[in-house]
Amino acid sequence: MNTVFTRIFLLLTIVTLPACTTMQAVQPGGQALADILETGDRIVVYEKSGRIVDMRYVRVDGRVLRGSMADDGLEVVEVVVTDIERIESERVAVGRTTAAVLGGVVALPIAALGAGLALSNY
Repeated sequence: MNTVFTRIFLLLTIVTLPACTTMQAVQPGGQALADILETGDRIVVYEKSGRIVDMRYVRVDGRVLRGSMADDGLEVVEVVVTDIERIESERVAVGRTTAAVLGGVVALPIAALGAGLALSNY
């Protein structure tokens, strides 16, 4: 019976976790990138040349945005700030996260009750 609850928990976790984050455009405008981004943020940088860089932000040194590639973390990447067309940053979607948590709070007891009833017939 314990494995049934474990499977239900894992299923709910897998289904709800991707709903908790979203990519949002970062509009630096008059703000410095260092004030908008936090170390470790996953960002996607679109350069004017057409190159797209998926990276983890580390810092801005003068006119260079520094980080590491998002997929391996070991490859260092640098982007000249003046070459940037736009940036998207991964953020927690508060509405989606709230819905996922509340959905889990409601769905888990119902699923547990259904699993208990199904097992009681055996």
